[in-house]
Amino acid sequence: MIYSLFGAIAGGILLGYLCFDVSDKPALDTTLMTALNFMILVAGIEIGGNRKLIAKICTPKNMVLALALPLGTIIGSFAGGYLSSFITGLNPYDSILVASGLGWYSLSSVVISTMHSTELGAIAFFGNMIREVSSFVLIPLLARWHKLMCIAPGGAATMDSLLPLVINSAGMHTGMFSFINGLVLSLLVPVFLSLLLNTL
Repeated sequence: MIYSLFGAIAGGILLGYLCFDVSDKPALDTTLMTALNFMILVAGIEIGGNRKLIAKICTPKNMVLALALPLGTIIGSFAGGYLSSFITGLNPYDSILVASGLGWYSLSSVVISTMHSTELGAIAFFGNMIREVSSFVLIPLLARWHKLMCIAPGGAATMDSLLPLVINSAGMHTGMFSFINGLVLSLLVPVFLSLLLNTL
């Protein structure tokens, strides 16, 4: 799985270098979104078609677990943001603000650029984008150790772009938790950004 991902990325870079340029970006973006929506549709069909799985998720124990996963991801992300401030030289507030994007680079970068600073918005974009890209490698590796653990690195992206990978690496049961985790985090990212930016 990991080798095929690296192969696909390398092949895409080579194909882009040889056959495409900046003028093709709108068409490529449309193709990417279409493919992503199709993958999410297929993942949703697989989850929805497994009625026993849905019934299993709706037990009190699993519902608590479904809420504990995003809580753990939030705590880990904020703690990681704080600790990284000692490495990057950013002040702890700015570092936590970047981490509050929880992997949603398109939203966090725009909001932070508009309401705080362009420089920090760029850092939020690259930091959260690197989080998502690195998750393509981390998810299959962590799934071998503990299936639920592989959800955390992806943050908010576990409900869309990373969902098919989680299902493929850890199974349908984990995929359901992955979707819930991404949904909860996606709802909370605007809240965290607003709260942190309003403390300025």
